[in-house]
Amino acid sequence: MVVRIECLKHNCCECCMETEMQLSDKDVKRLEKIGFKRDEFSTVIDGVRVLRNVDGKCFFLKNGKCGVYRQRPLGCRLYPVVYDVDEGKAVIHSFCPYRHEIKKSTVKKVERILIRHIAEVFGYLP
Repeated sequence: MVVRIECLKHNCCECCMETEMQLSDKDVKRLEKIGFKRDEFSTVIDGVRVLRNVDGKCFFLKNGKCGVYRQRPLGCRLYPVVYDVDEGKAVIHSFCPYRHEIKKSTVKKVERILIRHIAEVFGYLP
Protein backbone atom coordinates (compact mmCIF):
# COMPACT_ATOMS: atom_id res chain seq x y z
CA MET A 1 0.00 0.00 0.00
CA VAL A 2 1.32 3.39 -1.00
CA VAL A 3 -0.26 6.78 -0.40
CA ARG A 4 -0.59 8.45 -3.77
CA ILE A 5 0.11 12.12 -4.24
CA GLU A 6 1.31 13.41 -7.57
CA CYS A 7 4.48 14.93 -6.09
CA LEU A 8 6.25 14.92 -9.45
CA LYS A 9 3.28 16.56 -11.16
CA HIS A 10 3.40 19.30 -8.54
CA ASN A 11 7.20 19.45 -8.74
CA CYS A 12 7.21 19.10 -4.95
CA CYS A 13 9.90 17.60 -2.74
CA GLU A 14 9.22 19.56 0.45
CA CYS A 15 9.08 16.41 2.60
CA CYS A 16 12.61 15.54 1.43
CA MET A 17 14.06 18.70 2.97
CA GLU A 18 15.50 18.35 6.48
CA THR A 19 13.97 14.88 6.60
CA GLU A 20 13.85 12.93 9.85
CA MET A 21 12.50 9.78 8.20
CA GLN A 22 13.02 6.74 10.42
CA LEU A 23 14.18 3.55 8.76
CA SER A 24 13.32 -0.04 9.54
CA ASP A 25 15.81 -2.86 9.03
CA LYS A 26 13.79 -3.81 5.93
CA ASP A 27 14.26 -0.30 4.53
CA VAL A 28 18.01 -0.40 5.16
CA LYS A 29 18.43 -3.86 3.63
CA ARG A 30 16.41 -2.88 0.55
CA LEU A 31 18.65 0.14 -0.03
CA GLU A 32 21.82 -1.84 0.63
CA LYS A 33 20.67 -4.45 -1.88
CA ILE A 34 20.78 -1.83 -4.65
CA GLY A 35 24.34 -0.85 -3.74
CA PHE A 36 24.23 1.79 -1.01
CA LYS A 37 26.07 1.55 2.31
CA ARG A 38 23.93 2.21 5.39
CA ASP A 39 26.36 4.72 6.89
CA GLU A 40 26.36 6.56 3.58
CA PHE A 41 22.58 7.17 3.35
CA SER A 42 21.63 7.10 7.03
CA THR A 43 22.71 7.95 10.52
CA VAL A 44 21.57 6.98 14.02
CA ILE A 45 19.86 9.57 16.22
CA ASP A 46 18.75 8.61 19.74
CA GLY A 47 19.14 4.94 18.83
CA VAL A 48 16.99 5.16 15.70
CA ARG A 49 18.35 4.93 12.16
CA VAL A 50 17.15 7.83 9.99
CA LEU A 51 17.79 9.08 6.47
CA ARG A 52 20.84 11.31 6.25
CA ASN A 53 20.50 14.91 5.12
CA VAL A 54 23.14 16.44 2.86
CA ASP A 55 23.03 20.21 2.52
CA GLY A 56 19.57 20.21 4.11
CA LYS A 57 17.98 17.60 1.88
CA CYS A 58 17.57 13.83 1.81
CA PHE A 59 20.67 11.95 0.71
CA PHE A 60 18.67 10.43 -2.16
CA LEU A 61 17.15 13.67 -3.49
CA LYS A 62 18.81 14.56 -6.80
CA ASN A 63 17.57 17.40 -9.03
CA GLY A 64 14.30 17.56 -7.11
CA LYS A 65 13.53 13.85 -7.55
CA CYS A 66 14.01 10.75 -5.42
CA GLY A 67 16.94 8.71 -6.70
CA VAL A 68 15.58 5.52 -5.13
CA TYR A 69 11.87 6.08 -5.71
CA ARG A 70 11.00 2.43 -6.39
CA GLN A 71 12.99 1.29 -3.35
CA ARG A 72 12.24 4.26 -1.08
CA PRO A 73 11.61 3.68 2.64
CA LEU A 74 8.14 2.68 3.78
CA GLY A 75 7.71 5.93 5.71
CA CYS A 76 8.27 7.83 2.46
CA ARG A 77 5.73 5.60 0.69
CA LEU A 78 3.10 6.34 3.33
CA TYR A 79 3.75 10.07 3.71
CA PRO A 80 1.90 12.40 4.31
CA VAL A 81 0.11 9.90 6.54
CA VAL A 82 1.93 9.92 9.88
CA TYR A 83 1.18 8.63 13.35
CA ASP A 84 0.14 11.29 15.86
CA VAL A 85 1.18 10.05 19.29
CA ASP A 86 -1.02 12.58 21.10
CA GLU A 87 -4.12 11.57 19.15
CA GLY A 88 -3.19 7.88 19.14
CA LYS A 89 -3.95 7.45 15.46
CA ALA A 90 -2.77 8.03 11.91
CA VAL A 91 -3.36 11.53 10.56
CA ILE A 92 -2.47 13.58 7.50
CA HIS A 93 0.64 15.63 8.22
CA SER A 94 -0.19 19.33 8.07
CA PHE A 95 3.24 20.11 6.58
CA CYS A 96 2.42 18.57 3.18
CA PRO A 97 1.23 21.26 0.75
CA TYR A 98 -0.85 18.68 -1.15
CA ARG A 99 -2.38 16.95 1.87
CA HIS A 100 -5.86 17.79 0.59
CA GLU A 101 -5.37 15.14 -2.12
CA ILE A 102 -5.42 12.36 0.50
CA LYS A 103 -8.78 10.84 1.34
CA LYS A 104 -9.61 10.13 4.98
CA SER A 105 -10.41 6.54 3.99
CA THR A 106 -6.79 6.18 2.81
CA VAL A 107 -5.55 7.24 6.24
CA LYS A 108 -7.59 4.49 7.86
CA LYS A 109 -6.38 1.92 5.32
CA VAL A 110 -2.70 2.58 5.95
CA GLU A 111 -2.91 3.02 9.72
CA ARG A 112 -2.17 -0.67 10.48
CA ILE A 113 0.79 -0.65 8.09
CA LEU A 114 2.12 2.50 9.73
CA ILE A 115 1.73 1.06 13.24
CA ARG A 116 3.57 -2.11 12.19
CA HIS A 117 6.35 0.03 10.68
CA ILE A 118 6.67 2.04 13.90
CA ALA A 119 6.95 -1.21 15.86
CA GLU A 120 9.75 -2.37 13.57
CA VAL A 121 11.62 0.93 13.83
CA PHE A 122 11.24 1.52 17.56
CA GLY A 123 10.73 -2.02 18.84
CA TYR A 124 7.30 -1.33 20.38
CA LEU A 125 3.74 -0.53 19.38
CA PRO A 126 2.63 3.10 19.69
